Amino acid sequence: MHAVSYIDEILVLSHIAQGYVRRAYKRSSKVVRSGTDIELFHKASGISVREKHSLVNDFVLLQVGNLELNKRQVDSVKVLHYLSKNYDGIKLILDGGGRREELMMLSEKLGVRDKVLFLHTNDDEELAKVYAACDVFVFPAQITWGLAVIEAMAAAKPVIVSKKFGASEIIQTNVNGIVVDHAKPEEIAKQVELLMNNAKLRRKLGENAYEYLSWEKYAKRMETVLEQTISVSRGKL
Repeated sequence: MHAVSYIDEILVLSHIAQGYVRRAYKRSSKVVRSGTDIELFHKASGISVREKHSLVNDFVLLQVGNLELNKRQVDSVKVLHYLSKNYDGIKLILDGGGRREELMMLSEKLGVRDKVLFLHTNDDEELAKVYAACDVFVFPAQITWGLAVIEAMAAAKPVIVSKKFGASEIIQTNVNGIVVDHAKPEEIAKQVELLMNNAKLRRKLGENAYEYLSWEKYAKRMETVLEQTISVSRGKL
């Protein structure tokens, strides 16, 4: 707490994080969105991943991130369960390190164990192929920024996300993605079903998501904040 008093400016990734800073340190902060290697994810092909894991004819859902409670992979498994009641050939990839046992047990209990693929991809180029292999990216997480969502958007994939995490703030429903209430897998399943039956909407959301992202925007915003902070600091001397 004492060290914060010596800091000229605090930068955060989202308005949600601004609230945390305000409550913890009684300080204001500025939002600067992070970027990613857009072209790496945009140019990748998912054919090899689909062939390797026998997903060629499947509709593939994807969630990327450490297997933790606040990432809510349990909701994604439940989404798969709901959809599998009415649709064959739908699969879920969960890509991330962490505890798989609970998710395996849940998928077994719900009768979808054979439809869940667990991966742990560490190489960025291989991860880009995993994003490219999916049809829809789901992210029901909470209390996180959500870099994985930015990467999925860079891959021009339609994203369905919870409104309880930072990156949801850059998404407009039915424009560059879909935002749903936190911890409501039934609602996520409805939105996935909508996209399953509307290839045109999937393409539109994915293309708009890709067009939204830009390293240049991030760099210019960061440059502006740094210049303003330096100017203010010099004025205090």
